[in-house]
Amino acid sequence: MKIHVYDTHVDTSLGEHIHFDVLVNDENISNVKKFADNYLVSLGVKTEQIKQERCNFCHSEMANPEVEENIRNYGHSILRF
Repeated sequence: MKIHVYDTHVDTSLGEHIHFDVLVNDENISNVKKFADNYLVSLGVKTEQIKQERCNFCHSEMANPEVEENIRNYGHSILRF
């Protein structure tokens, strides 16, 4: 499965820098921002705490089996750095 990688950086008002990639297939490109926002909520980051956010297309690649399974089940996969 070919996937698209969206490099995401968020700075919070608490001084935290969060870096993660949102990985999606062709069908879910329009949902990247929603997936990123949901991931931040799962970390306890509220919208009002976000000082700066960037989510840019980085590149496309072939998915490994774990990422492919996540995309089939959830529409996306997240890799945190």
